[in-house]
Amino acid sequence: MVFLKFNLLGCINNNMTTINKNFLSPVGFQLVINRQKYSNIEYFCTGVTLPSVTLSEAPLPYKGVNYALTGDRLEFADLSITFNVTEDMENYIETFEWLHNCINSNIDVSEDAELLILNSHNNVSKRIKFNGLFPTSLDSLDFNTQNTTIEYLQATVTFAYTNFEVL
Repeated sequence: MVFLKFNLLGCINNNMTTINKNFLSPVGFQLVINRQKYSNIEYFCTGVTLPSVTLSEAPLPYKGVNYALTGDRLEFADLSITFNVTEDMENYIETFEWLHNCINSNIDVSEDAELLILNSHNNVSKRIKFNGLFPTSLDSLDFNTQNTTIEYLQATVTFAYTNFEVL
């Protein structure tokens, strides 16, 4: 009888430890790119869109019907990062020059980056590593004297990459 109680309590404790009632906060993240070259992008980052992943399907034709089978390729959408532009435009220029280096350099200018997901205690709970990251577009900046309040400028940069993995 004692064995049954111990076994039952062990099952209850094991099942209860897998339940996490906290939800993922959209403000709990940190972006890490090569700090020596691109420190201003990561420091002033205000938003990151975790890209979608799509598995292609392979149709198998059989007697007038196409059966869907799992494909053999994953397609990763682009990574988008939004950052506040500094007064001297240092981070905007940093990104602009990275774009130029992509076409004017004979060396690989891609970088690895990590998106750190923070839990409710601001501790890193997940790491998402982007391999072979390089910028493909940098949004425009809209200057406007008609605004009645000061809204600081933000820019969005879009990156292509080889793949990402959850660590």
